[in-house]
Amino acid sequence: MGVATSFAGCEPSGDEIEAIVQPNVDDFAVQFSDTSTVTLSTLAADSVMTGGPSRLLVGRNIDPYLGKYQATAFFQPTIDNAIVVPQLAVYDSLTLSLKYDNYAHGDTTIAMNIAVHKLLANMLDKRAYYNSNSTPYEATALGKIRVVPTPKSSGTVKIRLSDNLGKQIFQMGKNNELPSNTEWIDLVKGLVLIPGATDNGPIIGFTLSDDNTSVQLHYHLTGDDGITKDSTVIKSGIGYNQILADRKGTQLTKLPTTSRQSLPSSQSGNMSFIQAGLAVATRVDLPTVKDLKLNPYTVVNKAFLRVTPLQASVTNFYPAPSTLYAYLVDKNNEYYLGAEGFPEPLRDLRGNIKSGTYTVDLLNNTAYYEFDLSGYLTSVMATSGENTTGILLRTSPFNTETDRTLPEYNTEFSKSAARLVIGDQRNSNPGVKLQLYYTSVNVR
Repeated sequence: MGVATSFAGCEPSGDEIEAIVQPNVDDFAVQFSDTSTVTLSTLAADSVMTGGPSRLLVGRNIDPYLGKYQATAFFQPTIDNAIVVPQLAVYDSLTLSLKYDNYAHGDTTIAMNIAVHKLLANMLDKRAYYNSNSTPYEATALGKIRVVPTPKSSGTVKIRLSDNLGKQIFQMGKNNELPSNTEWIDLVKGLVLIPGATDNGPIIGFTLSDDNTSVQLHYHLTGDDGITKDSTVIKSGIGYNQILADRKGTQLTKLPTTSRQSLPSSQSGNMSFIQAGLAVATRVDLPTVKDLKLNPYTVVNKAFLRVTPLQASVTNFYPAPSTLYAYLVDKNNEYYLGAEGFPEPLRDLRGNIKSGTYTVDLLNNTAYYEFDLSGYLTSVMATSGENTTGILLRTSPFNTETDRTLPEYNTEFSKSAARLVIGDQRNSNPGVKLQLYYTSVNVR
């Protein structure tokens, strides 16, 4: 329906107001869809920075879905002041104390083995350490322990170390031969905690920078008032975690060795995977959303991606991560970078960062993560050409408080073994669904 008007007389002359076409309300269609195709794939970064963590990870676990996961902790105890031992002191022992930091992954009712070895090289010889790095160490262990861990306690694990080394430190302290950290590092360049070669138990976290994670030299003095016990404490300040995988016999045997390529879920048992420590992440793509562009007058109102863990994969010892974090990547799985040079997270229409919190719905007996994709799909609709942007899911955000060249520094994704298994839409337990609300206008 249209209207035309002239400002002078009956005869049309001068400027005219053009006809304004009002769309028929019947041409508007507000629709809902939850049948869009969502594709999943798994990728692993070449390496992940594990240096400078607040947590030392130790243990060996064989995951029923992801295979063997082995964490070995390298660290360097250091001194601030000279080690001085009283001349009349008598040597007792040398021990390593490791304080739990409340982190565990796997069955903590199973005993684990830990061997302590002395390093042969100074860890400060390298600037940065990654999960595949190693520092040479002596073949003979300084001490060993087999323990059923209690990681949720505030306690410690005590490992008695070699008396040969202990007495050497003790005597050098008496002789004032350890006046500074330089002499100490010449003697003890660092230590490594190695899990048992055949263990299949938990991965345990120990606090690195803590008075109770330290090498302790114990001795006593005999005086008129009896025996007085004393000790010298050498605290730890720097370290890194070596984290290795053996995926033989798993669905990830064919996982590409470069992050530029991902493994489609159709080639991994109709599942995709996320695993911290080894930088394994899930990529999400929405190939059929392009169909919305066939009508240029289509607007996305709301969009939510629901991710449900494979039910059988979540247990008491393999819990689902509390939160999943989403980042935008290009067709080669390279992160898009924000204004500050850090990987760009998923955002809503207002620019707020959106993550997915693990939600347990007891009423419907399900548990899931939900991501607001409204902003993402609005950007896709506004972009011409094929959409090659994917969404990468991981178990922690990047560290934006540090150098942008080291975004993994001391993140949970680099110092834990958290993992998630997701069934694709062809799995008997499908784990992804896009809930899409949109408006289309039919132009006549």
